[in-house]
Amino acid sequence: MRNLRWPGRAEVDDDPEHVLRDFVEYALSWPAVLDRRPGELVAEWFAPDGHGMIVPDLFVAYRAHTADDLPTDKPDAADPTAGEIWVLMRLRFRDEREESEVITGDEMRHLLAQGLAARGMR
Repeated sequence: MRNLRWPGRAEVDDDPEHVLRDFVEYALSWPAVLDRRPGELVAEWFAPDGHGMIVPDLFVAYRAHTADDLPTDKPDAADPTAGEIWVLMRLRFRDEREESEVITGDEMRHLLAQGLAARGMR
């Protein structure tokens, strides 16, 4: 499982495109916007049956239920029918390519918990 540090900006092991970093930063920004407790909002959105997150025009995080739900840049990354698989995707404009990460629910929540702890959020 990868780990997160927050020395000034989030850093995640083995995250060359910084998709995981952006995901954690966006996810931990929403509670202030929505005036919600961070731990509760993260637990609700990213539970196994959670609805995920949309940052309009920038980022989406959703649970993949079938192979058709996987991103086009990683069509064989995992088998969504074999467990809880999430897609984290940074959206791009025009000629830029979308960048994504396919991750298990357990690892995603592990990174979010580390982010909450590093930021002193509950």
